Amino acid sequence: MPAQTRPPCPQLRGLSVEPTVRRLSPGYRLARWERPDLLGPQCRERLQVLLRSLAARAFGADHSDYWDARVEGGFFDRISTLALILGPDGEPVGWGGYHRQCFAGRRVVYLDAAGVVPEHRRFGLSAALALRFMAREIWSHPWAATYVLLRTRHPAVYAGWRKGLGADRVFPNEYRAVPARVRRVAQEAAHWLGDGPRLEPEGLLVRDAYRVFEGQVYGCEPVCGDARIDGFFAERVGGKDALMVVVRVNAPLLAWAVAVRGLRGCVRRWSRAGVFRHG
Repeated sequence: MPAQTRPPCPQLRGLSVEPTVRRLSPGYRLARWERPDLLGPQCRERLQVLLRSLAARAFGADHSDYWDARVEGGFFDRISTLALILGPDGEPVGWGGYHRQCFAGRRVVYLDAAGVVPEHRRFGLSAALALRFMAREIWSHPWAATYVLLRTRHPAVYAGWRKGLGADRVFPNEYRAVPARVRRVAQEAAHWLGDGPRLEPEGLLVRDAYRVFEGQVYGCEPVCGDARIDGFFAERVGGKDALMVVVRVNAPLLAWAVAVRGLRGCVRRWSRAGVFRHG
């Protein structure tokens, strides 16, 4: 599908680098910057205000200190791709981005902080965004394995990755010890993030990962509904700790995940349309 050349919402017009806008999922579009480092100072300030607002709505907490510190630390110059999710009316309802890196001699996609405002969460936008990011990187090198990393203290995020790619492929997990290669990748990522001494490599737990926050990361304690996973986070992951989630992804696995997601979407649409109802 050809890219749109004009962002649909006025907030994103007139930037020194306008985003590429494409369809993300039914009713939603993605505004993406491949070179955020080319954004001018006033444009960065405008996007910073927007990201702070979206984060406050998504997490139910004030993240101003976090975003101010990140921008001062070179966020726009460091991130490889930055994206906003645009709702049916063209207004931003979520965001995300990733860093293209090499850790322990392996290609790595490090997924940056992301979120979706509560009223749009039921549409699987975070998963669609992560799949879009992975597809761009993995299908450009289809024969090489790529490690996908992220930090999270949200049980539902961790549970979603297990559901989407298989619990035994997502580390840490209860099925096998963290392999040496995964530990090395996570350790180098932690050093790059400034969290080297805080990483517990055997369990991929990062202590005090969100120390920059003055208050809590979430307005209320997040859960996923799986008693075992919720219990693990409650017992092991402190209020400002995070799991360093590591997944080894290749082209066949990604193709399978995309196909499963597409099938689930069809089932949901057919169900709403009454395809499975019997008279």
